Amino acid sequence: MKYTKLYSVTIFLFLTFVRLGRTQLGTFNYYKNLLTTSVEQALNFTPPTNAYMYKPKNDTILDYGTYDFVIIGAGVSGSIIANRLSEITTWRILLIEPGDFSDGGLIQVPGFFMYHNSTKYNWAYTSVPQKNICLGNPNQTCPIARGKGVGGGSLINALVYCRGPPGDFDKLAGLAPIDLSYHGKVGLLHVEHGLPMTEFGKQFFDANREMGYELIDYNGPNMIGSTYIQRFTRHGEREDFGSIFISPYLGRPSLKVITGSYVIKIEINKVNKVAESVLFTNGVNTYRVKASKEIILSAGTIASPQILMLSGVGPQKHLKDVNIEVIQDLEVGSKLKDHIDYLLPFSSNMKFHQPTLFEELSDYFKGTGYLTYPPSLPQALGFYQINKTETGVPDFEIFSLVPQDLTGMLYNSVKDANTTLQYIGTEFFTIKSTGTLRLKNNNPYEYPLIDMNAFSDKNDDDIDMVYQSIRFIFKLINTKPYRKYNVQYIDDNSSACSKYPVKSKKYWYCILKEIAFPGLHMVGTCCMGIDPKKGAVVDSKLRVFGIKNLRVADASVYPELIAGHSTIPCATLAEKISDDIKRDHGGIVFEN
Repeated sequence: MKYTKLYSVTIFLFLTFVRLGRTQLGTFNYYKNLLTTSVEQALNFTPPTNAYMYKPKNDTILDYGTYDFVIIGAGVSGSIIANRLSEITTWRILLIEPGDFSDGGLIQVPGFFMYHNSTKYNWAYTSVPQKNICLGNPNQTCPIARGKGVGGGSLINALVYCRGPPGDFDKLAGLAPIDLSYHGKVGLLHVEHGLPMTEFGKQFFDANREMGYELIDYNGPNMIGSTYIQRFTRHGEREDFGSIFISPYLGRPSLKVITGSYVIKIEINKVNKVAESVLFTNGVNTYRVKASKEIILSAGTIASPQILMLSGVGPQKHLKDVNIEVIQDLEVGSKLKDHIDYLLPFSSNMKFHQPTLFEELSDYFKGTGYLTYPPSLPQALGFYQINKTETGVPDFEIFSLVPQDLTGMLYNSVKDANTTLQYIGTEFFTIKSTGTLRLKNNNPYEYPLIDMNAFSDKNDDDIDMVYQSIRFIFKLINTKPYRKYNVQYIDDNSSACSKYPVKSKKYWYCILKEIAFPGLHMVGTCCMGIDPKKGAVVDSKLRVFGIKNLRVADASVYPELIAGHSTIPCATLAEKISDDIKRDHGGIVFEN
Protein backbone atom coordinates (compact mmCIF):
# COMPACT_ATOMS: atom_id res chain seq x y z
CA MET A 1 0.00 0.00 0.00
CA LYS A 2 1.42 3.35 -1.06
CA TYR A 3 0.48 5.28 2.05
CA THR A 4 1.93 4.22 5.40
CA LYS A 5 2.41 5.91 8.75
CA LEU A 6 6.09 6.50 7.94
CA TYR A 7 5.10 8.01 4.60
CA SER A 8 2.59 10.30 6.30
CA VAL A 9 5.21 11.64 8.71
CA THR A 10 7.66 12.14 5.84
CA ILE A 11 5.12 14.17 3.83
CA PHE A 12 4.23 16.29 6.86
CA LEU A 13 7.89 17.05 7.62
CA PHE A 14 8.56 17.85 3.95
CA LEU A 15 5.69 20.34 3.80
CA THR A 16 6.92 21.91 7.03
CA PHE A 17 10.44 22.13 5.58
CA VAL A 18 9.11 23.84 2.45
CA ARG A 19 7.28 26.45 4.51
CA LEU A 20 10.37 27.08 6.63
CA GLY A 21 12.40 27.20 3.44
CA ARG A 22 10.74 30.38 2.29
CA THR A 23 11.76 32.39 5.34
CA GLN A 24 14.75 30.65 6.94
CA LEU A 25 16.30 28.11 4.60
CA GLY A 26 15.15 29.27 1.20
CA THR A 27 17.37 31.21 -1.16
CA PHE A 28 16.74 33.20 -4.28
CA ASN A 29 18.43 30.58 -6.46
CA TYR A 30 16.42 27.74 -4.92
CA TYR A 31 13.13 29.41 -5.79
CA LYS A 32 14.32 30.53 -9.20
CA ASN A 33 15.26 26.94 -10.07
CA LEU A 34 12.05 25.58 -8.56
CA LEU A 35 9.83 27.98 -10.51
CA THR A 36 11.76 27.70 -13.77
CA THR A 37 11.78 23.89 -13.73
CA SER A 38 8.11 23.71 -12.72
CA VAL A 39 6.98 26.13 -15.42
CA GLU A 40 8.90 24.18 -18.06
CA GLN A 41 7.16 21.00 -16.88
CA ALA A 42 3.79 22.77 -16.98
CA LEU A 43 4.39 24.01 -20.53
CA ASN A 44 5.07 20.40 -21.59
CA PHE A 45 2.16 18.95 -19.61
CA THR A 46 -0.01 16.48 -21.50
CA PRO A 47 -3.53 16.38 -19.99
CA PRO A 48 -4.86 12.89 -19.24
CA THR A 49 -7.91 11.75 -21.19
CA ASN A 50 -8.87 8.82 -18.96
CA ALA A 51 -7.98 7.10 -15.68
CA TYR A 52 -6.27 4.00 -17.08
CA MET A 53 -3.18 4.81 -15.03
CA TYR A 54 -5.14 3.38 -12.09
CA LYS A 55 -6.10 0.10 -13.76
CA PRO A 56 -4.49 -2.80 -11.83
CA LYS A 57 -2.67 -5.75 -13.33
CA ASN A 58 -4.22 -8.14 -10.84
CA ASP A 59 -7.99 -8.75 -10.97
CA THR A 60 -8.07 -10.65 -7.69
CA ILE A 61 -9.87 -8.65 -5.00
CA LEU A 62 -7.86 -8.42 -1.77
CA ASP A 63 -9.40 -7.71 1.64
CA TYR A 64 -8.58 -4.32 3.13
CA GLY A 65 -10.48 -4.85 6.35
CA THR A 66 -13.33 -2.95 7.96
CA TYR A 67 -13.60 0.68 9.04
CA ASP A 68 -16.44 2.54 10.72
CA PHE A 69 -16.51 5.17 7.98
CA VAL A 70 -15.06 5.04 4.49
CA ILE A 71 -14.75 8.46 2.85
CA ILE A 72 -14.27 8.53 -0.92
CA GLY A 73 -12.37 11.62 -2.04
CA ALA A 74 -10.06 13.92 -0.07
CA GLY A 75 -11.20 17.17 -1.64
CA VAL A 76 -12.43 20.21 0.26
CA SER A 77 -15.47 18.44 1.75
CA GLY A 78 -13.84 15.03 2.20
CA SER A 79 -10.80 16.46 3.99
CA ILE A 80 -12.94 18.34 6.49
CA ILE A 81 -15.27 15.39 7.12
CA ALA A 82 -12.30 13.07 7.70
CA ASN A 83 -10.82 15.58 10.11
CA ARG A 84 -14.03 16.04 12.08
CA LEU A 85 -15.05 12.37 12.27
CA SER A 86 -11.56 11.30 13.34
CA GLU A 87 -11.94 13.56 16.39
CA ILE A 88 -13.88 10.61 17.82
CA THR A 89 -10.94 8.49 18.97
CA THR A 90 -12.94 5.25 19.14
CA TRP A 91 -13.92 5.42 15.46
CA ARG A 92 -11.81 4.19 12.55
CA ILE A 93 -11.88 6.44 9.49
CA LEU A 94 -10.47 5.54 6.07
CA LEU A 95 -9.98 8.36 3.55
CA ILE A 96 -9.41 7.17 -0.05
CA GLU A 97 -7.84 9.55 -2.58
CA PRO A 98 -6.49 8.95 -6.11
CA GLY A 99 -4.12 11.92 -6.11
CA ASP A 100 -1.20 12.96 -3.93
CA PHE A 101 -0.50 15.46 -1.20
CA SER A 102 0.79 18.85 -2.28
CA ASP A 103 4.51 18.69 -3.01
CA GLY A 104 4.94 22.22 -1.69
CA GLY A 105 6.20 23.44 -5.08
CA LEU A 106 4.70 25.50 -7.88
CA ILE A 107 1.06 25.16 -6.79
CA GLN A 108 1.88 26.82 -3.44
CA VAL A 109 2.82 30.07 -5.23
CA PRO A 110 -0.43 31.90 -6.12
CA GLY A 111 1.32 34.18 -8.60
CA PHE A 112 1.87 31.20 -10.92
CA PHE A 113 -1.79 30.20 -10.81
CA MET A 114 -2.04 30.17 -14.62
CA TYR A 115 0.23 27.10 -14.64
CA HIS A 116 -1.43 25.20 -11.79
CA ASN A 117 -3.92 23.46 -14.08
CA SER A 118 -1.01 22.07 -16.10
CA THR A 119 0.16 19.80 -13.29
CA LYS A 120 -0.59 16.35 -11.93
CA TYR A 121 -3.11 17.96 -9.58
CA ASN A 122 -5.70 18.43 -12.36
CA TRP A 123 -7.98 15.67 -13.67
CA ALA A 124 -8.26 17.78 -16.85
CA TYR A 125 -11.70 16.71 -18.00
CA THR A 126 -13.17 17.90 -21.28
CA SER A 127 -16.81 18.40 -22.17
CA VAL A 128 -18.49 16.78 -25.13
CA PRO A 129 -18.76 19.08 -28.20
CA GLN A 130 -21.00 22.03 -27.36
CA LYS A 131 -23.67 23.87 -29.35
CA ASN A 132 -23.69 27.28 -27.65
CA ILE A 133 -20.43 27.75 -25.74
CA CYS A 134 -16.71 27.12 -26.31
CA LEU A 135 -17.37 27.14 -30.05
CA GLY A 136 -13.99 28.75 -30.68
CA ASN A 137 -12.15 25.87 -28.98
CA PRO A 138 -10.84 22.74 -30.72
CA ASN A 139 -13.76 20.39 -31.41
CA GLN A 140 -16.03 22.96 -29.71
CA THR A 141 -15.27 21.43 -26.31
CA CYS A 142 -14.78 23.13 -22.94
CA PRO A 143 -11.77 22.29 -20.76
CA ILE A 144 -12.89 21.41 -17.23
CA ALA A 145 -10.22 21.62 -14.56
CA ARG A 146 -10.91 19.64 -11.38
CA GLY A 147 -8.55 19.25 -8.44
CA LYS A 148 -6.85 15.89 -7.96
CA GLY A 149 -5.12 15.21 -4.65
CA VAL A 150 -5.52 15.67 -0.92
CA GLY A 151 -7.23 19.04 -0.81
CA GLY A 152 -9.02 18.63 -4.15
CA GLY A 153 -9.92 21.87 -5.89
CA SER A 154 -8.12 23.93 -3.23
CA LEU A 155 -4.84 22.69 -4.72
CA ILE A 156 -5.35 24.52 -8.03
CA ASN A 157 -8.22 27.01 -7.67
CA ALA A 158 -8.04 30.80 -7.45
CA LEU A 159 -8.11 30.80 -3.63
CA VAL A 160 -11.18 33.03 -3.33
CA TYR A 161 -12.73 32.87 0.13
CA CYS A 162 -16.42 33.50 -0.54
CA ARG A 163 -19.26 32.09 1.55
CA GLY A 164 -22.03 33.11 -0.80
CA PRO A 165 -25.05 35.29 0.02
CA PRO A 166 -27.36 34.26 2.88
CA GLY A 167 -30.26 34.41 0.41
CA ASP A 168 -28.88 31.43 -1.51
CA PHE A 169 -28.74 29.38 1.67
CA ASP A 170 -32.20 30.56 2.69
CA LYS A 171 -33.50 28.72 -0.38
CA LEU A 172 -32.27 25.52 1.22
CA ALA A 173 -34.00 26.25 4.52
CA GLY A 174 -36.36 23.31 4.26
CA LEU A 175 -33.64 21.00 3.04
CA ALA A 176 -30.44 21.62 4.96
CA PRO A 177 -30.53 24.59 7.34
CA ILE A 178 -27.09 26.21 7.65
CA ASP A 179 -26.35 28.79 10.33
CA LEU A 180 -23.63 31.04 8.94
CA SER A 181 -21.66 33.14 11.39
CA TYR A 182 -19.47 35.96 10.26
CA HIS A 183 -15.67 36.11 10.61
CA GLY A 184 -14.49 34.16 13.62
CA LYS A 185 -11.04 34.53 15.13
CA VAL A 186 -10.41 30.83 15.63
CA GLY A 187 -10.23 27.96 13.18
CA LEU A 188 -7.75 26.12 11.03
CA LEU A 189 -8.12 28.07 7.78
CA HIS A 190 -6.26 31.36 7.41
CA VAL A 191 -7.82 34.17 5.35
CA GLU A 192 -6.09 37.35 4.17
CA HIS A 193 -6.08 40.11 1.57
CA GLY A 194 -3.43 40.42 -1.15
CA LEU A 195 -0.99 43.27 -0.48
CA PRO A 196 -0.07 45.84 -1.64
CA MET A 197 -3.10 47.17 -3.54
CA THR A 198 -2.20 47.86 -7.18
CA GLU A 199 -3.12 50.97 -9.16
CA PHE A 200 -5.51 48.81 -11.18
CA GLY A 201 -7.35 47.82 -8.01
CA LYS A 202 -7.60 51.46 -6.92
CA GLN A 203 -8.91 52.38 -10.37
CA PHE A 204 -11.58 49.70 -10.07
CA PHE A 205 -12.70 50.92 -6.63
CA ASP A 206 -12.82 54.58 -7.73
CA ALA A 207 -14.91 53.68 -10.80
CA ASN A 208 -17.34 51.70 -8.65
CA ARG A 209 -17.65 54.58 -6.22
CA GLU A 210 -18.50 56.93 -9.09
CA MET A 211 -21.29 54.51 -10.08
CA GLY A 212 -22.63 54.44 -6.53
CA TYR A 213 -21.12 51.14 -5.36
CA GLU A 214 -19.31 51.48 -2.07
CA LEU A 215 -16.58 49.31 -0.63
CA ILE A 216 -18.10 46.35 1.23
CA ASP A 217 -17.12 43.12 2.96
CA TYR A 218 -18.71 40.55 0.66
CA ASN A 219 -18.62 37.91 3.40
CA GLY A 220 -20.73 40.18 5.58
CA PRO A 221 -24.51 40.75 5.43
CA ASN A 222 -24.34 42.91 2.26
CA MET A 223 -22.80 41.40 -0.85
CA ILE A 224 -23.58 44.15 -3.38
CA GLY A 225 -20.67 46.51 -4.06
CA SER A 226 -16.93 46.50 -4.72
CA THR A 227 -14.58 44.63 -2.45
CA TYR A 228 -11.10 43.42 -1.67
CA ILE A 229 -10.72 39.72 -2.42
CA GLN A 230 -10.33 37.50 0.63
CA ARG A 231 -8.17 34.44 -0.03
CA PHE A 232 -7.23 31.34 1.92
CA THR A 233 -3.50 32.00 2.01
CA ARG A 234 -1.05 32.26 4.90
CA HIS A 235 1.64 34.91 4.45
CA GLY A 236 0.89 34.84 0.73
CA GLU A 237 1.23 31.08 0.28
CA ARG A 238 -1.64 28.78 -0.79
CA GLU A 239 -3.36 26.95 2.05
CA ASP A 240 -4.87 23.88 0.46
CA PHE A 241 -7.36 21.97 2.56
CA GLY A 242 -5.25 18.81 2.64
CA SER A 243 -2.33 20.66 4.21
CA ILE A 244 -4.65 22.30 6.75
CA PHE A 245 -7.21 19.63 7.63
CA ILE A 246 -5.33 16.37 6.98
CA SER A 247 -1.52 16.60 7.13
CA PRO A 248 -1.27 17.88 10.73
CA TYR A 249 -3.62 15.11 11.92
CA LEU A 250 -2.03 12.08 10.27
CA GLY A 251 -0.85 10.90 13.67
CA ARG A 252 -4.39 10.26 14.87
CA PRO A 253 -4.92 6.51 15.42
CA SER A 254 -8.51 7.00 14.25
CA LEU A 255 -7.51 8.29 10.77
CA LYS A 256 -5.90 6.48 7.86
CA VAL A 257 -5.32 8.09 4.47
CA ILE A 258 -4.43 6.14 1.34
CA THR A 259 -3.37 8.03 -1.77
CA GLY A 260 -2.94 6.67 -5.28
CA SER A 261 -6.20 4.80 -4.73
CA TYR A 262 -9.00 4.89 -7.30
CA VAL A 263 -12.57 3.88 -6.41
CA ILE A 264 -14.29 1.80 -9.08
CA LYS A 265 -17.52 0.86 -7.28
CA ILE A 266 -19.57 1.03 -4.10
CA GLU A 267 -20.94 -2.43 -3.37
CA ILE A 268 -24.61 -2.29 -2.40
CA ASN A 269 -26.58 -5.27 -1.12
CA LYS A 270 -29.30 -5.79 -3.72
CA VAL A 271 -31.73 -7.32 -1.21
CA ASN A 272 -31.73 -4.80 1.65
CA LYS A 273 -30.08 -1.96 -0.32
CA VAL A 274 -27.34 -1.32 2.22
CA ALA A 275 -24.05 0.15 1.04
CA GLU A 276 -21.59 -2.33 2.48
CA SER A 277 -18.16 -1.91 0.92
CA VAL A 278 -15.97 -0.06 -1.55
CA LEU A 279 -13.83 -1.49 -4.34
CA PHE A 280 -10.69 0.48 -5.14
CA THR A 281 -7.40 0.00 -6.93
CA ASN A 282 -3.94 0.79 -5.61
CA GLY A 283 -0.84 -0.06 -7.59
CA VAL A 284 -1.23 -3.48 -9.22
CA ASN A 285 -4.04 -4.66 -6.95
CA THR A 286 -7.78 -4.27 -6.33
CA TYR A 287 -9.06 -4.05 -2.76
CA ARG A 288 -12.36 -4.32 -0.94
CA VAL A 289 -12.87 -2.32 2.24
CA LYS A 290 -16.02 -2.65 4.34
CA ALA A 291 -17.80 0.11 6.25
CA SER A 292 -19.59 -0.81 9.46
CA LYS A 293 -21.36 2.53 9.83
CA GLU A 294 -21.37 4.59 6.60
CA ILE A 295 -19.79 5.23 3.23
CA ILE A 296 -19.44 8.94 2.45
CA LEU A 297 -18.97 9.90 -1.19
CA SER A 298 -17.07 13.20 -1.53
CA ALA A 299 -15.43 12.77 -4.92
CA GLY A 300 -16.80 15.99 -6.43
CA THR A 301 -19.40 17.12 -8.95
CA ILE A 302 -17.99 14.87 -11.68
CA ALA A 303 -16.63 11.78 -9.92
CA SER A 304 -19.39 11.39 -7.31
CA PRO A 305 -22.19 10.88 -9.87
CA GLN A 306 -19.86 8.71 -11.95
CA ILE A 307 -19.19 6.40 -8.99
CA LEU A 308 -22.89 6.26 -8.05
CA MET A 309 -23.89 5.24 -11.56
CA LEU A 310 -21.10 2.64 -11.78
CA SER A 311 -22.55 1.24 -8.55
CA GLY A 312 -26.08 0.89 -9.95
CA VAL A 313 -27.56 4.14 -8.63
CA GLY A 314 -28.74 6.45 -11.39
CA PRO A 315 -31.25 6.98 -14.20
CA GLN A 316 -32.72 3.59 -15.00
CA LYS A 317 -32.70 3.94 -18.78
CA HIS A 318 -29.14 5.23 -18.93
CA LEU A 319 -27.79 2.47 -16.67
CA LYS A 320 -29.46 -0.16 -18.80
CA ASP A 321 -28.02 1.43 -21.94
CA VAL A 322 -24.49 0.95 -20.56
CA ASN A 323 -25.21 -2.54 -19.18
CA ILE A 324 -25.18 -1.72 -15.48
CA GLU A 325 -27.67 -3.45 -13.21
CA VAL A 326 -30.06 -0.92 -11.68
CA ILE A 327 -30.23 -0.96 -7.88
CA GLN A 328 -31.88 2.43 -7.36
CA ASP A 329 -33.48 4.61 -10.03
CA LEU A 330 -32.46 8.21 -9.28
CA GLU A 331 -31.74 11.24 -11.48
CA VAL A 332 -28.00 11.21 -10.86
CA GLY A 333 -26.11 13.54 -13.20
CA SER A 334 -29.28 15.04 -14.67
CA LYS A 335 -29.14 18.62 -13.35
CA LEU A 336 -25.62 19.87 -13.96
CA LYS A 337 -25.26 23.64 -13.63
CA ASP A 338 -22.31 26.00 -13.77
CA HIS A 339 -21.51 29.69 -13.84
CA ILE A 340 -20.47 31.32 -17.12
CA ASP A 341 -17.31 33.45 -17.46
CA TYR A 342 -16.07 35.84 -20.10
CA LEU A 343 -13.00 38.11 -20.31
CA LEU A 344 -13.03 41.36 -22.30
CA PRO A 345 -9.61 42.70 -23.44
CA PHE A 346 -8.85 46.42 -23.10
CA SER A 347 -5.86 48.64 -23.81
CA SER A 348 -4.81 51.25 -21.27
CA ASN A 349 -2.26 54.05 -21.00
CA MET A 350 -1.63 53.27 -17.34
CA LYS A 351 2.02 52.34 -16.90
CA PHE A 352 2.66 48.93 -15.41
CA HIS A 353 6.04 48.05 -13.94
CA GLN A 354 6.71 44.34 -14.32
CA PRO A 355 8.93 43.47 -11.33
CA THR A 356 12.02 41.36 -11.79
CA LEU A 357 12.16 37.89 -10.29
CA PHE A 358 14.46 39.19 -7.54
CA GLU A 359 11.94 41.91 -6.67
CA GLU A 360 9.04 39.44 -6.78
CA LEU A 361 10.76 36.88 -4.54
CA SER A 362 11.95 39.53 -2.11
CA ASP A 363 8.31 40.53 -1.61
CA TYR A 364 7.13 36.91 -1.57
CA PHE A 365 9.48 36.05 1.31
CA LYS A 366 7.73 38.83 3.25
CA GLY A 367 4.27 37.51 2.35
CA THR A 368 3.42 40.38 -0.01
CA GLY A 369 3.64 41.24 -3.71
CA TYR A 370 2.35 39.88 -6.99
CA LEU A 371 3.39 36.27 -6.34
CA THR A 372 1.02 36.10 -3.37
CA TYR A 373 -2.14 36.33 -5.48
CA PRO A 374 -3.15 34.76 -8.80
CA PRO A 375 -2.45 36.92 -11.86
CA SER A 376 -5.68 35.67 -13.45
CA LEU A 377 -7.72 37.27 -10.68
CA PRO A 378 -7.22 40.71 -9.15
CA GLN A 379 -7.11 41.95 -5.60
CA ALA A 380 -10.49 43.58 -6.19
CA LEU A 381 -13.86 42.60 -7.60
CA GLY A 382 -17.49 43.67 -7.43
CA PHE A 383 -20.83 41.92 -7.01
CA TYR A 384 -23.93 43.32 -8.74
CA GLN A 385 -27.57 42.73 -9.56
CA ILE A 386 -29.27 43.12 -12.96
CA ASN A 387 -32.65 43.75 -11.38
CA LYS A 388 -32.24 45.12 -7.89
CA THR A 389 -34.06 43.03 -5.31
CA GLU A 390 -34.29 43.02 -1.54
CA THR A 391 -32.65 39.63 -1.26
CA GLY A 392 -29.17 41.04 -1.78
CA VAL A 393 -28.23 38.04 -3.93
CA PRO A 394 -25.94 39.17 -6.78
CA ASP A 395 -26.47 38.07 -10.37
CA PHE A 396 -22.85 38.47 -11.44
CA GLU A 397 -19.37 39.56 -10.42
CA ILE A 398 -16.86 41.73 -12.29
CA PHE A 399 -13.10 41.71 -11.87
CA SER A 400 -10.17 43.53 -13.48
CA LEU A 401 -6.83 41.86 -14.07
CA VAL A 402 -3.50 42.57 -15.73
CA PRO A 403 -1.58 39.63 -17.22
CA GLN A 404 2.03 39.43 -16.09
CA ASP A 405 4.96 38.27 -18.18
CA LEU A 406 5.87 35.38 -15.87
CA THR A 407 8.11 33.65 -18.40
CA GLY A 408 9.97 36.89 -19.10
CA MET A 409 10.34 37.43 -15.36
CA LEU A 410 11.91 33.99 -14.91
CA TYR A 411 14.41 34.60 -17.71
CA ASN A 412 15.10 38.26 -16.85
CA SER A 413 13.66 39.60 -20.10
CA VAL A 414 10.76 41.68 -18.74
CA LYS A 415 10.01 45.13 -20.10
CA ASP A 416 7.65 47.84 -18.94
CA ALA A 417 4.92 48.43 -21.50
CA ASN A 418 3.80 51.85 -22.75
CA THR A 419 0.33 50.47 -23.47
CA THR A 420 -0.90 47.96 -20.94
CA LEU A 421 -3.22 45.12 -21.79
CA GLN A 422 -5.81 44.52 -19.10
CA TYR A 423 -8.87 42.31 -18.92
CA ILE A 424 -12.19 43.01 -17.27
CA GLY A 425 -14.07 39.81 -16.71
CA THR A 426 -17.53 38.80 -15.66
CA GLU A 427 -18.81 35.65 -14.01
CA PHE A 428 -22.56 35.19 -14.20
CA PHE A 429 -24.29 33.32 -11.37
CA THR A 430 -28.01 33.28 -12.21
CA ILE A 431 -28.14 30.48 -14.77
CA LYS A 432 -31.22 28.57 -15.96
CA SER A 433 -29.59 26.18 -18.47
CA THR A 434 -29.05 22.64 -17.26
CA GLY A 435 -26.52 20.11 -18.51
CA THR A 436 -25.92 16.43 -17.86
CA LEU A 437 -23.22 14.00 -16.82
CA ARG A 438 -23.43 10.46 -18.18
CA LEU A 439 -21.21 7.41 -18.34
CA LYS A 440 -19.37 6.74 -21.59
CA ASN A 441 -19.76 3.02 -20.85
CA ASN A 442 -19.49 0.72 -17.83
CA ASN A 443 -15.68 0.99 -17.74
CA PRO A 444 -14.69 2.86 -14.54
CA TYR A 445 -11.44 4.09 -16.09
CA GLU A 446 -13.12 6.04 -18.87
CA TYR A 447 -13.86 9.70 -18.23
CA PRO A 448 -17.60 10.47 -18.15
CA LEU A 449 -19.49 12.43 -20.81
CA ILE A 450 -19.94 16.00 -19.57
CA ASP A 451 -22.43 18.19 -21.43
CA MET A 452 -22.43 21.75 -20.07
CA ASN A 453 -25.39 22.63 -22.37
CA ALA A 454 -24.87 26.33 -21.64
CA PHE A 455 -27.07 29.04 -23.20
CA SER A 456 -29.72 26.40 -23.95
CA ASP A 457 -32.71 27.89 -22.11
CA LYS A 458 -35.72 28.42 -24.39
CA ASN A 459 -36.02 32.20 -24.09
CA ASP A 460 -32.28 33.00 -24.24
CA ASP A 461 -32.49 34.47 -20.75
CA ASP A 462 -29.01 33.23 -19.81
CA ILE A 463 -27.13 34.76 -22.72
CA ASP A 464 -29.15 37.97 -22.46
CA MET A 465 -28.26 38.33 -18.79
CA VAL A 466 -24.56 37.82 -19.51
CA TYR A 467 -24.94 40.41 -22.28
CA GLN A 468 -26.40 42.80 -19.69
CA SER A 469 -23.35 42.27 -17.49
CA ILE A 470 -21.11 43.19 -20.46
CA ARG A 471 -23.11 46.40 -20.94
CA PHE A 472 -22.47 47.10 -17.25
CA ILE A 473 -18.72 46.73 -17.85
CA PHE A 474 -18.83 49.37 -20.57
CA LYS A 475 -20.62 51.72 -18.17
CA LEU A 476 -17.82 51.04 -15.70
CA ILE A 477 -15.02 51.92 -18.14
CA ASN A 478 -16.87 55.10 -19.10
CA THR A 479 -16.20 56.50 -15.62
CA LYS A 480 -13.47 59.08 -14.99
CA PRO A 481 -10.95 56.63 -13.44
CA TYR A 482 -10.94 54.58 -16.67
CA ARG A 483 -11.29 57.49 -19.12
CA LYS A 484 -8.24 59.06 -17.48
CA TYR A 485 -6.08 56.29 -18.97
CA ASN A 486 -7.94 56.01 -22.28
CA VAL A 487 -9.14 52.46 -21.66
CA GLN A 488 -10.39 51.06 -24.97
CA TYR A 489 -12.02 47.77 -25.90
CA ILE A 490 -9.94 45.50 -28.18
CA ASP A 491 -12.08 43.65 -30.71
CA ASP A 492 -11.59 39.88 -30.36
CA ASN A 493 -11.38 39.66 -34.17
CA SER A 494 -13.27 36.39 -34.18
CA SER A 495 -13.87 35.45 -37.81
CA ALA A 496 -17.12 33.80 -36.81
CA CYS A 497 -18.46 37.12 -35.49
CA SER A 498 -16.92 39.60 -37.92
CA LYS A 499 -20.18 39.76 -39.91
CA TYR A 500 -21.82 41.67 -37.03
CA PRO A 501 -21.16 45.32 -36.09
CA VAL A 502 -18.69 45.47 -33.20
CA LYS A 503 -20.45 45.85 -29.82
CA SER A 504 -23.89 45.18 -31.30
CA LYS A 505 -26.14 42.73 -29.48
CA LYS A 506 -25.72 40.11 -32.21
CA TYR A 507 -21.94 40.59 -32.02
CA TRP A 508 -21.90 39.94 -28.27
CA TYR A 509 -24.19 36.93 -28.53
CA CYS A 510 -21.82 35.49 -31.14
CA ILE A 511 -18.68 36.31 -29.13
CA LEU A 512 -20.13 34.75 -25.97
CA LYS A 513 -20.86 31.50 -27.76
CA GLU A 514 -17.35 31.50 -29.23
CA ILE A 515 -15.22 32.55 -26.28
CA ALA A 516 -17.19 32.35 -23.00
CA PHE A 517 -16.31 29.40 -20.78
CA PRO A 518 -17.63 27.49 -17.75
CA GLY A 519 -16.88 29.07 -14.37
CA LEU A 520 -15.91 25.65 -12.92
CA HIS A 521 -18.23 26.02 -9.93
CA MET A 522 -20.41 23.10 -10.95
CA VAL A 523 -23.29 21.80 -8.85
CA GLY A 524 -26.43 19.68 -9.15
CA THR A 525 -25.28 16.24 -10.27
CA CYS A 526 -26.45 14.63 -7.01
CA CYS A 527 -29.21 17.10 -6.10
CA MET A 528 -30.40 17.58 -2.55
CA GLY A 529 -34.18 17.74 -2.23
CA ILE A 530 -37.34 16.34 -0.72
CA ASP A 531 -38.75 14.14 -3.45
CA PRO A 532 -36.71 11.74 -5.62
CA LYS A 533 -39.60 11.73 -8.11
CA LYS A 534 -38.76 15.39 -8.74
CA GLY A 535 -35.08 14.77 -9.32
CA ALA A 536 -33.65 14.69 -5.78
CA VAL A 537 -30.79 12.23 -5.18
CA VAL A 538 -30.09 12.93 -1.49
CA ASP A 539 -32.20 14.23 1.39
CA SER A 540 -31.50 17.11 3.78
CA LYS A 541 -28.89 15.02 5.61
CA LEU A 542 -27.29 14.07 2.29
CA ARG A 543 -28.41 10.44 2.54
CA VAL A 544 -28.96 8.79 -0.84
CA PHE A 545 -32.65 8.05 -1.30
CA GLY A 546 -33.42 4.34 -1.12
CA ILE A 547 -29.89 3.31 -0.06
CA LYS A 548 -28.88 2.82 3.56
CA ASN A 549 -25.51 3.87 4.97
CA LEU A 550 -24.58 6.00 1.95
CA ARG A 551 -24.26 9.78 1.78
CA VAL A 552 -22.94 12.24 -0.79
CA ALA A 553 -21.20 15.32 0.60
CA ASP A 554 -19.69 17.76 -1.89
CA ALA A 555 -20.72 20.46 -4.37
CA SER A 556 -22.77 17.94 -6.37
CA VAL A 557 -25.60 18.04 -3.81
CA TYR A 558 -26.34 21.77 -4.19
CA PRO A 559 -29.52 21.92 -6.32
CA GLU A 560 -28.87 25.51 -7.44
CA LEU A 561 -25.78 27.58 -8.10
CA ILE A 562 -24.32 29.65 -5.28
CA ALA A 563 -23.78 33.32 -6.15
CA GLY A 564 -20.07 33.28 -5.53
CA HIS A 565 -17.20 30.80 -5.50
CA SER A 566 -17.81 27.22 -4.41
CA THR A 567 -14.93 26.22 -2.13
CA ILE A 568 -16.26 27.70 1.11
CA PRO A 569 -19.88 26.54 0.55
CA CYS A 570 -18.38 23.04 0.22
CA ALA A 571 -16.49 23.56 3.47
CA THR A 572 -19.64 24.84 5.19
CA LEU A 573 -21.58 21.80 4.01
CA ALA A 574 -18.83 19.47 5.26
CA GLU A 575 -18.75 21.06 8.71
CA LYS A 576 -22.51 20.76 9.12
CA ILE A 577 -22.83 17.20 7.84
CA SER A 578 -19.94 16.09 10.07
CA ASP A 579 -21.96 17.20 13.10
CA ASP A 580 -25.05 15.43 11.76
CA ILE A 581 -23.12 12.18 11.27
CA LYS A 582 -21.66 12.40 14.77
CA ARG A 583 -25.11 12.87 16.28
CA ASP A 584 -26.59 10.04 14.23
CA HIS A 585 -23.96 7.63 15.55
CA GLY A 586 -23.70 8.85 19.14
CA GLY A 587 -20.49 10.80 18.72
CA ILE A 588 -19.58 13.98 20.57
CA VAL A 589 -20.05 17.22 18.65
CA PHE A 590 -17.27 19.66 19.49
CA GLU A 591 -18.57 23.23 19.59
CA ASN A 592 -16.23 25.92 18.23
